[in-house]
Amino acid sequence: MKTFNQPKPVFAEHGKRAVILFHAYSGSPNDVRMLCRSLEQKDYTVYTPMFTGHGTPNPDDILDQGMTVWQQDAADAVAYVKEKGYEEVAVLGLSMGGILAMDRLTQDPTLMGGGLFCSPLFETKNDVPVNFEKYAEMVIPYADLDEATQKKILAGVPRKVREQLQGIETVGQTTAGHLGKIKRPIFLAQAGKDQMIDPQTVFKTAEALSHVPYTLQWYPESGHVVTVGPERKKLEQDVFAFLETLAWKE
Repeated sequence: MKTFNQPKPVFAEHGKRAVILFHAYSGSPNDVRMLCRSLEQKDYTVYTPMFTGHGTPNPDDILDQGMTVWQQDAADAVAYVKEKGYEEVAVLGLSMGGILAMDRLTQDPTLMGGGLFCSPLFETKNDVPVNFEKYAEMVIPYADLDEATQKKILAGVPRKVREQLQGIETVGQTTAGHLGKIKRPIFLAQAGKDQMIDPQTVFKTAEALSHVPYTLQWYPESGHVVTVGPERKKLEQDVFAFLETLAWKE
């Protein structure tokens, strides 16, 4: 069996301003680790939680969960940071993590602001199922499972991922319908070479946020995981600049 280095959440305590970074659908806190480190250096307290079922080599651990569980994970992450004494919290996320961050922002008026990176709130064409199938084939050799079990799991992935994606899309579209509830500034990042979703979808989100201050940044040379792409340094600078505009008390 190959060795699997399990990713872990990070809670890096620094200044009184706290930021939560949510990872992507088939991802882990590693998705946002470099952005986390960048914000730490700017004296932000940063939390990168891991959604239930993620961070293992068995794709069924993700596929056996759903958006209801992950919505609760996101709410729990905010509660955790506040229990630690950080009253002012911003939330941002990559892809599915961005949907969950925006979902929180529509429901929790105590949040300072936040946003998304390459997250499809509105209905759009996407290649998520095919990419998840590739991900499953890549990680399952690291699982402590016999070959027959691995093949059985992989055979079930196409159906399961498409069913799960429907739930993710439903939450995204519900959140899109509730964007009018947001009263805080929002940051939108979109990669121009996004191979997972239609990059133009971000403009629908921006239009629906015309009632609040928002920042839309375009990264023409980056792919879907913009947080680790060739323009990640620019993204890190842009996220920091956005956070500095929020109405922090401290």
